[in-house]
Amino acid sequence: MVLNRVPSEYKPRYRTRKGDIATNVLGVCDRNLNFTYVLPGWEGSAADGRVLRDAVVRRNGLKIPEGNYYLCDGGYTNGKGFLSPYRGYRYWLRDWQGDNPSPRCREELFNMKHARARNAIERAFGLLKGRWGILRSSSWYSIKVHNRIISACCLIHNYIRTEMDVNPLDMDMEEQVENQPEHIDVVESFEEWTTWRDELAQSMWNARSNQ
Repeated sequence: MVLNRVPSEYKPRYRTRKGDIATNVLGVCDRNLNFTYVLPGWEGSAADGRVLRDAVVRRNGLKIPEGNYYLCDGGYTNGKGFLSPYRGYRYWLRDWQGDNPSPRCREELFNMKHARARNAIERAFGLLKGRWGILRSSSWYSIKVHNRIISACCLIHNYIRTEMDVNPLDMDMEEQVENQPEHIDVVESFEEWTTWRDELAQSMWNARSNQ
């Protein structure tokens, strides 16, 4: 969503790698393509890792209970609570389609399965933009209103998908947990996390080899 009402002195901060003046939107979704967390507003030039760190430390920010993790793309650190793919190996779904060869090592196999699972967020954003034309065109609203529009579209997206679900009772969003678990409050690389990813990739590779 390109911005047209950014003051000239702030435009360099909002300029993306593609040259557009836009905001950076951090989105998290579940397997049903519902957004569970959205943080719009960061300048388009902001690194993904920086935006994620801000989301984690906010008072009402992104919560990752200990022992849980999110799948994220290669732009993020592979660390506690965030499982990213191996860099330097094939990753995107198109890399495994057509005449492209099957995974040739554990890292490629891990990346293929990671990409298939993480594709949920790509589909969620695709549905969001497909449903709301205002997100596909340039915005003449102020940055504050622009960010609220993004949040509102995500909320209505969730409502529509909940109403269209064959069994909305499976997603009881009002259930309260008495004993709140400890949450991850830092985004950084962990050697232990990297080792766990290697072990996970190796187990996938071994299972494939035994088939």
